[in-house]
Amino acid sequence: MRYLIALFAIVTVLAMTGCASVNPFPKRVYSTPPSKTPSQAPGSFDPKTNPYTVFGRTYYPLKSAEGYDEVGIASWYGKDFHGKKTANGRIYNMYGVSAAHKTLPLGTQVRVTNLENRRSVVLVINDRGPFVGERIIDLSYGAAQKLDTVQRGVAKVRVTAIGTIPAARTTTVKAATSPQYFHVRVGAFADKNNAVRTYHRLVSIGYKDAVINTVRRNGQTLHVVQAGSFSDRNKAERVRRRLLSDFPTCYITS
Repeated sequence: MRYLIALFAIVTVLAMTGCASVNPFPKRVYSTPPSKTPSQAPGSFDPKTNPYTVFGRTYYPLKSAEGYDEVGIASWYGKDFHGKKTANGRIYNMYGVSAAHKTLPLGTQVRVTNLENRRSVVLVINDRGPFVGERIIDLSYGAAQKLDTVQRGVAKVRVTAIGTIPAARTTTVKAATSPQYFHVRVGAFADKNNAVRTYHRLVSIGYKDAVINTVRRNGQTLHVVQAGSFSDRNKAERVRRRLLSDFPTCYITS
């Protein structure tokens, strides 16, 4: 009799454990392979959804972006990665419009909407990240400008998958060099308040693409104000000349 009671108790516990494992809101990011992954032969993943490991955690990207729609925090990344290869092998151009995502297939076209000002931009996922906190997408500097998130650094956004670009455009990489840009520098300030005032002055006279870049040199932090960045040196020179009356020490860097 005691044997039957013990057997009944074990069966009851197993049944309860099975029920407890059901998750009505499954996450779409895996730190361990999905159930069918172990049976796949090595190298059988689509190049756009290859598993990868960062900081000791392995990510298994979604096989399809169909139906993907998520709200979360967006950040942006810039000059530290400018000119370097992205996850799909292309050269990262911080002034272009693209983004990094942890699990969407590379080549996924998404619409990113800034929920704080309703601005939106359509771009392609070509890199992996961000790997900081609970951020869901890392925008290029150019995309962040369009959404007006550069100064704040982060913003609440909605990311909606709307399509994909042809595989040939993501798997075929042409030899290329990093494009050269010419920056019209207005000033560098140790006091951030001075940099912010200069930035707002530039915006007020029509330079909407003005930015503040913070750098460290010889142990000192400087806040560098630029009126804009241009792929054409002549255009940068024209902007510099127009600014001379207000900023006589402005100059061009590359």
